[in-house]
Amino acid sequence: QVASEYCTRVRNLALELLEALSESLGLETNHLNDALGGHGQHMAINYYPPCPQPELTYGLPGHTDPNALTILLQDDVPGLQVLKGGKWVRLNPIPKVFIVNIGDQIQ
Repeated sequence: QVASEYCTRVRNLALELLEALSESLGLETNHLNDALGGHGQHMAINYYPPCPQPELTYGLPGHTDPNALTILLQDDVPGLQVLKGGKWVRLNPIPKVFIVNIGDQIQ
């Protein structure tokens, strides 16, 4: 029930963000929602225990998100990186903050 409620609320957030993005681009409020058609949703819950030697591990290879939006809630373990100026930069988690990635469907 908790996961179901979380999914519903994150989906509503995504729809609101798509409306705000449409408006900020000077488009009709529902433009991106309409352009994307059906609204699929995928939820993944990952747990990675802290690694004693993180410099020796490999995470996911560099990639873009194929969907419209990725809404990510990190825990207190750093791991998310972004490519900036040709270098990977670690993003330190901020408690109770969602990270929103614009995916390929919007790019």
